[in-house]
Amino acid sequence: MSGTLLVFDGTRYNDWCVKMEAILGFQEVDEIVKVRIKEPSKNVYDEAKKVYREKKKLDCKARMLLHQCVTTNVCQKISKATTTKEAWDMLLAMIGHETVAEYFRRLHVLVNNMRACDESVEDSKMVEKMLRTLTPQYDHIKFAIEETRDLEKMTVEELHNCLKAHEQWILERKNIDTVT
Repeated sequence: MSGTLLVFDGTRYNDWCVKMEAILGFQEVDEIVKVRIKEPSKNVYDEAKKVYREKKKLDCKARMLLHQCVTTNVCQKISKATTTKEAWDMLLAMIGHETVAEYFRRLHVLVNNMRACDESVEDSKMVEKMLRTLTPQYDHIKFAIEETRDLEKMTVEELHNCLKAHEQWILERKNIDTVT
């Protein structure tokens, strides 16, 4: 592959994501990002082991590309990932300085892109993914939502409103603490 790879620095994720999908597609490793590779059980045939080795090789290639296309700080965030899918999912997670509105806007762009490709994305799956990828400052509200709400029926808008209210409470609390 010739030319310079686009490096993700934590900003303009959607633009970087579109370009990375093109790079990964060109290298024929784009599917490996979407599917978690499972090691075959001990009693499988040689053919299944061969398929697994090929997928593992493609995964390593995709992870290598991904690591080359992020800054050192972002690379540290995904360095513990053992598969490309795991690393990609880590990149979807909420960034520490990101507001709820920014985070939801970024995820909505991704979901709209998926829907434009005729992929079905249900609210319940989005709610589940969003709760899983929040920063630790939202742990209390996350657990409260999981315990008190039916996540299968919760809409993304309802989750957004809950998290915005919690974020507002955190900001007000910080303002009170700085005044006293």
